[in-house]
Amino acid sequence: MLDWIFDGIVGWVSSVVTKLMDAVSGLFLGALGTDMTAMEEYFPFVSKAFTIIQFTAWTLLFLITIWKMFRAFGGPITEAENPLTLLMRAVVFALLIGFAKPVFLYVLKIARAPYTALMDVTMGAEDFTFAGIESVLRSGLISVAAGTSIVGSLLVIILMIALGWNYFKLLLEVVERYVVVGVLCYTSPLAYALGASKDTSQVFRSWCRMVGSQLLLLVMNVWFLRAFNSSVGQYLGSGGALSNGHGSVFLWLFCALAFLKVAQRFDSYLASIGLNVAQTGAGLGMEMLVASRVIMGGLGGFRSAGSVFRGGGGGPIGATGGIAGFAGKFTDRFKGNSYIRDAVVQGGVRMGAGGPLGFIGRAFGGLAAKNGATLNGDSISSVANRAPNQSGGIAGNIADRSLGNYLPNLKGKSLSGTQITGGKIATTATGADGRTSSISLYNASQFEKPNSPHSVLTASDGSQWYQMASGNGASDFFGTPNFTGATSEAAQVSAMFPSAEEGTSLRTVGDGVLEASGASGNSLWYSGAYFDEPEAPHTVMQDSDGVDWYAMTPNAESPAFEVGEAAGEYNCAQFKQFMPGYEQDISTVNFSSSQDGHFEVRHDDGSGTAFYDATRYETPRGDYRTYEDASGSQWYAIQGEPAVERRPVYEDGKPVYDGENVRTVQTETVRYRLTPNKFGEPHSRSNRENYVPKRK
Repeated sequence: MLDWIFDGIVGWVSSVVTKLMDAVSGLFLGALGTDMTAMEEYFPFVSKAFTIIQFTAWTLLFLITIWKMFRAFGGPITEAENPLTLLMRAVVFALLIGFAKPVFLYVLKIARAPYTALMDVTMGAEDFTFAGIESVLRSGLISVAAGTSIVGSLLVIILMIALGWNYFKLLLEVVERYVVVGVLCYTSPLAYALGASKDTSQVFRSWCRMVGSQLLLLVMNVWFLRAFNSSVGQYLGSGGALSNGHGSVFLWLFCALAFLKVAQRFDSYLASIGLNVAQTGAGLGMEMLVASRVIMGGLGGFRSAGSVFRGGGGGPIGATGGIAGFAGKFTDRFKGNSYIRDAVVQGGVRMGAGGPLGFIGRAFGGLAAKNGATLNGDSISSVANRAPNQSGGIAGNIADRSLGNYLPNLKGKSLSGTQITGGKIATTATGADGRTSSISLYNASQFEKPNSPHSVLTASDGSQWYQMASGNGASDFFGTPNFTGATSEAAQVSAMFPSAEEGTSLRTVGDGVLEASGASGNSLWYSGAYFDEPEAPHTVMQDSDGVDWYAMTPNAESPAFEVGEAAGEYNCAQFKQFMPGYEQDISTVNFSSSQDGHFEVRHDDGSGTAFYDATRYETPRGDYRTYEDASGSQWYAIQGEPAVERRPVYEDGKPVYDGENVRTVQTETVRYRLTPNKFGEPHSRSNRENYVPKRK
């Protein structure tokens, strides 16, 4: 029974250590290099303050030079330097202060050659992942601890932690050595300020030796890290065996640990031979503390861990529970990355074990969370699907980078300010174009259906969520269905829009815009997620995701009038058939604006009537009548009085003048007291707050 418990613990600890080692392996050498890019971008202040350091160095150089020249007045008793030599050296070092950074960068270029050469060496053994170390260690320890698998499991844990801890310490050394070089670069003017005088030149020479020593360490970083990586790759392939038939798991492991120790202490070795190097890195106290806590926690936590496997009534699992009950409780409590979840959730119910074992697990989980680990869908579900008073909450960077594991539509999105609590999720998404969207999601089992535009999402655990979005990028979260207008898409149209008229075909013509064709005519449908509700006549339809669509009422069609003087009687007859409710006799029809839903008829007495399509024009403000055409469409009719206008005379497109005045002619026309306004196109949806739906 305990063997299986330790197998689970070993698997979890090994996965945490190896994933952390894989996450950081290979990132440092390429990112740091032998230039100051990382130093300037991570610490922009040092670049801005470099000019102040230069002026400080010039001031210091000036004070030292003045003091030394003042001592020259003391004659032989002061052992002063030659004033002329002092002045010339001061000028030279003043120029060096002005060109301190270019000089240092040129020295870095010299170190770049061996650094790049070591980086370019091809080693097939480096193509590996640290995740294989645990399995090779376990198989190598079978022969050593065949009779006591618990001892083997403890050895695997201790060895994995020791290897991972020393690897991270070496990476810390690598970064510290790079930072030391950066500090030397951006404070180099102060070193040049001490070079003009014989009394202070020793400091300048020591600084030069330190620069050379640190650049050597910078190059050796590549040598040590690549050598260790190749050793791990070789070990995974050979299991620690040597070509002479000797070698073992323990020999390789001790050699690997010793190599990491030597790499960490290489600066002290260089210092012992006379090179001026900065002593970086921490002592072994922290390592011993961590190892002791892990061992003591593992030994002391057995009793606490045993409580995980007790039955529902509090007693131990016996014959009634059986192995099946034990296994069920084990898998229920030890879910994937549950310790990381416990480390970041404030409040709520724990998923991992309690006692010292749980404390150590959550400590490692917190470390993993700070170093880029993510929560899986099960861990997020354990918070999001619970009641608010039991869930606790997940927030911060780990919530931003983990939410996509629970809600697939947010995978790969740039999220910020994420808050995950019981039944509710809130986050802000930023698109590649810089537009932002405030996203609010509500669990369908805990909240009623919202009244505002929303879509329905399915999470990784199968739960349903209402998604609402606001902001200038909200339309990105309400996709437009892709229809081509083909009759073969009838089933898809019916599934997407259950209330659509039978026989309706759809064609996508833009973001949030569909063109509908059916028995009642053609019209455009606008998504409520993209557009505000239009003022023109329309009906509101909902798609299968719950998003409102504004189906515009099809425009009225005017009669097919003909052009020409001989067509006057024909057009009048067409109008009579088209508008049977209009009883007044007409003499002519003016249909020049019929494409805009407007035409005019004239009467024998010179008056007229203007007709406007009610689907395209607002209700007139004044006297008007409404007529219905033969197809059932509504038209606004506005009466006009006969009038006479003087209009300019044109020839060849130019006005004709009588002297200084434009020649005019009297023309009979119709004057209308009002003209209705035409409906505008629907406006893109304005920014609105997300309205919180009611809880069930």
